[in-house]
Amino acid sequence: MAVFVLTDASVTINTVDLSSYVTNVTFTYEKDQVETTAMGATGHVYTGGLQNLSVAVEMNQDLAAGKVFDTIYAAVGSGSNTLIVKSLSTGSPNPTLTVSNAFLPSAPIVQGAVGDLAKTSVTFVGGTVVKS
Repeated sequence: MAVFVLTDASVTINTVDLSSYVTNVTFTYEKDQVETTAMGATGHVYTGGLQNLSVAVEMNQDLAAGKVFDTIYAAVGSGSNTLIVKSLSTGSPNPTLTVSNAFLPSAPIVQGAVGDLAKTSVTFVGGTVVKS
């Protein structure tokens, strides 16, 4: 079994590479649980339904044009966001996860306390994923 330390994740949101700002990324992939139990069964039987995705990204904030703030601000309310997530820390195989049509319902415009590093945390939901 190959194990690794995640030190260099790559995160691109709508063609903007924000990897150098990312401090944490969590990609959750699941399928809805659809019950198919029929008469005569002695236990519940399930099959996978629709994909249910979420990609949570925490980043150091940057207000410069075309950086974190502008990218996230433009993505809010859109269901056509594209995200590409992969780890650069591993050799081969190293899957690239591409999410299409992700929705970003909200984003904190200001987040932090006095003396804190300015950060932003967002969670994209929905869409479909392709692993390559």
